[in-house]
Amino acid sequence: MLEQYSNQSEYAFYMRGVIARIEGDLEDALSWFNKALKISANATTYLVNIGRVYFLMGNHKLAVEYLEKAVKANPDDSKAYYWLARAIYHLDTDLFNPCEKARDLLLQAPALQTSVELIIFLAKLVAELGDTTAAIQAYERALQLEPENLDVMFKMGMQYLRNNSEDPAFAMLGKALSYQSTHQQSILAAGSIMQAHGDHDVALNKYRVAVEACDYNGCLWNNIGVCLMAKGRLAQAHSCLKKASFICPLDYKINYNLGLVHQAMGLHCSALHFLKAAAELKRDNAQIIGAMAVVLSNMNDVNNARRAYEKSISMDPKAQV
Repeated sequence: MLEQYSNQSEYAFYMRGVIARIEGDLEDALSWFNKALKISANATTYLVNIGRVYFLMGNHKLAVEYLEKAVKANPDDSKAYYWLARAIYHLDTDLFNPCEKARDLLLQAPALQTSVELIIFLAKLVAELGDTTAAIQAYERALQLEPENLDVMFKMGMQYLRNNSEDPAFAMLGKALSYQSTHQQSILAAGSIMQAHGDHDVALNKYRVAVEACDYNGCLWNNIGVCLMAKGRLAQAHSCLKKASFICPLDYKINYNLGLVHQAMGLHCSALHFLKAAAELKRDNAQIIGAMAVVLSNMNDVNNARRAYEKSISMDPKAQV
């Protein structure tokens, strides 16, 4: 097509750019979109795509520059608002709060009430700003537009949980599972609620369904390990937590739980190793330091145990050890 139209085919340039972006060749994608922009009568599409490529390259400042041009050229383009809000959100600046500015931008978008993509991102922003009620309302609106959107149901359930509303959270997660019984995120969240109430057998039954769908999930194996540990099946818990650690080696919760299971098995040196790893990954967690203090006490290292207890108390006087 490029040869046929003497390298002046706008659509061909655009498609080459899209293919390059999908394949991860961002520099090439940028080149093709710029060529399309030069000969285009409708620049908005290419401004959005150029801004999107800059966003994927991590150059959020240039992404904002191009996407602002796209919004000015076509205020009704929901994609332009979406990517501009995302680019602003990721700006590294002390001049303003990027999260608040991205939220304010989305609230001005003409297509906000009809674009699920915009509503979901707005819900994320307001939740991050601490307004869980507004986040729930946004997700409710998204569900009105897409009643079978499982991700929205899951996120709405999580907001209810953060709002300490377990019953509506469980109902929303159950609704997601009624549409798809193997939806992993909903299974994990519902299972966690059951675990918190000590219903480990029912939680394990839920997790079994998730494992059959996809067993390469660190959080899933971590939760299974915690359930088995609570039931006193330490060897099985250890195996599950080791698998979780293999999948997600930098998850501090998995390392913390591995420390606890080794402590329960009487393997104090191994317990201390994993708790130290957890403390390195999450330096401000008093509970981890407190657990280290318990292990050090069991190892008869009185001086270091005292220091660990004191540090844990100074970080959080109400921490449970």
